[in-house]
Amino acid sequence: MSSFSNDYIQRNLSSILTLNVFELVAAISEYKGKEGLYEHQSPEILKRLQEVATIQSTESSNRIEGIVVNGNRLKELMAERTLPQNRSENEVASYRAVLSQIHASAQDIPITPNVIKQLHGMLYRFSPGEGGHFKISDNTITERHPDGTEIVRFKPTPAFRTEEAVSYLCTSMFTAMETKYPHPLISIGAFILDFLCIHPFRDGNGRMARLLTILCLYQAGYQVGRFISLEKIIEDTKDQYYSTLNQSSQGWHEGEHQLLPWLEYFLGVLLAAYKEFENRAGMVTDSKGQKAVRIREIVKNLLGTFTAADIEERCPDIARPTINAALKKMSEEGIIQRDGMGRSAKWRKRETYAGGQFIDEKS
Repeated sequence: MSSFSNDYIQRNLSSILTLNVFELVAAISEYKGKEGLYEHQSPEILKRLQEVATIQSTESSNRIEGIVVNGNRLKELMAERTLPQNRSENEVASYRAVLSQIHASAQDIPITPNVIKQLHGMLYRFSPGEGGHFKISDNTITERHPDGTEIVRFKPTPAFRTEEAVSYLCTSMFTAMETKYPHPLISIGAFILDFLCIHPFRDGNGRMARLLTILCLYQAGYQVGRFISLEKIIEDTKDQYYSTLNQSSQGWHEGEHQLLPWLEYFLGVLLAAYKEFENRAGMVTDSKGQKAVRIREIVKNLLGTFTAADIEERCPDIARPTINAALKKMSEEGIIQRDGMGRSAKWRKRETYAGGQFIDEKS
């Protein structure tokens, strides 16, 4: 079954196109309209944002699946200054390669079964025989409990029907994007849900789904995934990711599933990315004084402890010495205090400072 089968969307239009979905799509569209402004105003900032986003996307998408590479090795792999030394590093390096390919030529990558298999093959380029073909045996999506027991959460499309299911999904997606019915964002959300329910590969389905999300968004004109890591936002909301996916997959085989929970989550991730994009690219200025103001605004909105690197990530146009000077000034003013020394030092707001103003300790 598919979210594009048997007029599923048309039959369930009233339950899918809720007021919240309309508002999410409208807000995303408004942010999308500003993308071109940033490209002309701050190309160097966007270049730096893309570099940061590529690293975050690669790290987060793999970490969601339990694939972890330590910081120094990750940086070396991202800069292509070293070769992978183990399976985890192989998969991280390969994800970066596929993501870079999508960034470079998204409009020239048709979404077809063969292309999806080719991208999957690239994802497993260091593991001969592992990638590039659909599953040859049935798989299940399980949930492991703390006591070690596992339960089957979902049974994807059987192996013998996978090729047909992916072919139908790609054809349906092409038609939906050509006719713009339903709205492209709704089509993309439905496409990714169906892809995950089909679960066409033995391994790597989650990472492929996230890569296909960025590819689909590019082709629909939404480029925020180039500058802000959607994968990191998903990792930060991983429980909601799995929860909404579970909710929307129930009854999928019978065409009785509820697309709404997953769709609202997907649109929420995209809107969060656009808001973050505006925060990072929309306040660019060459004034040193204004840079200090931006740093103060960021600190005011941070929770818990933070590092200079956290500020640098949000303001890639501001040099580390400028950030350190601003933090030192805020420390002298009693706004923040430092824990530790050197590059690993962490900062936190003083308990007597909140919401951008001092609180009278006697009150």
